[in-house]
Amino acid sequence: MRTERFRSFIPGFIITLFISTPLFGQFNTYSPYTRFALGDLTQPGIAQNLGMGGTGLAIHENNRINYLNPAAFSALDSTSVYFDVGLNTYSNRYETENYSNTWWNMNLHHVTFASSMGKHFGFSAGIIPYSSIGYNIKQEYDDYTYGTAMDTYYEGEGGTLNVYVGTSVKFFDRISLGVTMNYLMGKLTRTRAIDFPMDSELSDISAMEDIKLRKPVFTLGLQYREDFGDKFFITVGSIYDFKASAELSNEYSVDNQFYPEDNVWINDSTFITPTYLLGEDTVFNTLNIPQKFGIGVSFGIPNKLIITGDYYRQDWTGSMSGENYATTNASSMHFGAEYLPDASAIRGYHKLMTYRVGGYYSNSYLMVNDYQLTDYGITFGIGLPVRTLKSSLNVAFTLGTRGTTEYNLVKENYGILTFNVTLHDLWFRKRRFD
Repeated sequence: MRTERFRSFIPGFIITLFISTPLFGQFNTYSPYTRFALGDLTQPGIAQNLGMGGTGLAIHENNRINYLNPAAFSALDSTSVYFDVGLNTYSNRYETENYSNTWWNMNLHHVTFASSMGKHFGFSAGIIPYSSIGYNIKQEYDDYTYGTAMDTYYEGEGGTLNVYVGTSVKFFDRISLGVTMNYLMGKLTRTRAIDFPMDSELSDISAMEDIKLRKPVFTLGLQYREDFGDKFFITVGSIYDFKASAELSNEYSVDNQFYPEDNVWINDSTFITPTYLLGEDTVFNTLNIPQKFGIGVSFGIPNKLIITGDYYRQDWTGSMSGENYATTNASSMHFGAEYLPDASAIRGYHKLMTYRVGGYYSNSYLMVNDYQLTDYGITFGIGLPVRTLKSSLNVAFTLGTRGTTEYNLVKENYGILTFNVTLHDLWFRKRRFD
């Protein structure tokens, strides 16, 4: 019976992944900073991670899918199977020295699956966001050559997904090694346009840029956990992303539109006044994804308390550049805690609920107007068990700030509410009676 359930589940999971792909493809976001490079690099992790400041490198627990470190897959019990799906909704407020605006939206966040493959092996696969762009900007100023009014428009949409497959093995009940193949795929579309609202005889110009990405990136993970009975534990974890280089499919086109008072023939000798050159908004035909290193530590009381912190570093210097921006060395720090009052409580549902809190601070991979963007915030979360402590509904709330109103930039204040459902089942157990 368990084998039949497994065989019936796998096709269903594959179908779910294919159905989910176009939903991810909407990439609903809205930020002026996504105009540059690959846009927003999504902070990974399900609600359990996000409620703890995005930590997870040193979390080795058997009640969640922790894809932040592939070594964590071997933490699953030998008969456990997990399916996890999540979405998030967020509200953003954008401020400059003289202007402010608000925006909100909702997205499907992830679809993941994980299962044990014996006593010492674990496996996981899923679809998670990697980056997204979404912006609509209008700039009004006088033409620098002729003094006439000129409007410039910038629009962008799209993003990239990470379709991952990973496995892990445990040695001596303490050391776990894991590897993940992350297949990055997606499309970025950027449009620029200039028109002259006060002079219909001047030509309007538009340019569109389509960038398509297809590239595997491999991640190695390591975790070491030491338990001191049921009183205390400590775990150390780390990950390493190999660098990758991808040739991009980059299509670029420029159009001129004319609105003269009298119909005329346009030929090679036609003189366009004024003449403007619209180059690519993001100039790169080869994407160099640099190596990434992360290290984390956690400690606490088994089945009751986890205190953890992570550090990441990834040097994007020289990978991409364009108008008013360049990529640079990125780093981030994350910290969080999780508390479960009483895992064996018979009465009092609140004692079975899991409470989470955390925070983060990051130096972005983007340097805009010679200013490296910073991003920082605090997080809160709660886990609501369903039937057992391993099936749960989880909620995480993030309150953060990115950017500044100085240097002619935009300050973003945002709130993100993330939901996910973690479903757990027991398979492969031998039954005495069927």
